[in-house]
Amino acid sequence: MNAMNLDLSVVLVMILVWSLYLILKKSFFDPINQILTERDAEINGAQQEARGKLAEFEQKSRAYQDSLKLARLESYRQQESFRAEALRERSQVVAEARKQAEQIINSAKRELLTQVTTAKRTLESDIDNIANGIVRTLLR
Repeated sequence: MNAMNLDLSVVLVMILVWSLYLILKKSFFDPINQILTERDAEINGAQQEARGKLAEFEQKSRAYQDSLKLARLESYRQQESFRAEALRERSQVVAEARKQAEQIINSAKRELLTQVTTAKRTLESDIDNIANGIVRTLLR
């Protein structure tokens, strides 16, 4: 009988261990596993969301850099256009100023020629009078 009592006690201990395992599994391990699974899912979800936001940020950053680059290029084109226009206007102003200067110089040359011609005529007509005056003065 001792062997039988021993065998029944082993079976009883196994039933108690198995029932304790089922109780602990149901009340302790399953809720902990569920919490750990939910936490892992939340962490993975947050990481996926962060990766998505990071990818979106990088895409928007690239788009911003591209648009900034295009804006700079357009600005440089406009500056070159304004510069070229200013150089054309400057050339036109310089050419116009040269024309006016040449006209003024030509006008001054003509005026000087007419004054020289007039002065020569006046001197030629006055030379006779001066020469007669010198002759009279010397003869006296």
